[in-house]
Amino acid sequence: METLRAALADWTDFDASAHVLAQSLGIMPSQQKMIEEKWIYWSENSLGAMIYDTLERLVELSVLDKRVEPDLQYRWCSTFRVADERG
Repeated sequence: METLRAALADWTDFDASAHVLAQSLGIMPSQQKMIEEKWIYWSENSLGAMIYDTLERLVELSVLDKRVEPDLQYRWCSTFRVADERG
């Protein structure tokens, strides 16, 4: 399975970002296609809200970058360093 860091290397629409995060957390099976579960990311429900809130928290922690134009998108923040890169 691809890491969140690799999957969000480029700007990625919010629903695809949410799906990759859910797969990274083990909430969604890695082989599950987003289109099959898109309702989770596009409707009001507790699971979708938790995933979106987690994306937003990762932005607050400077793990992810966020932009709203041309669409709501996320990407891995290039200046974020994981523990094993800090030396």
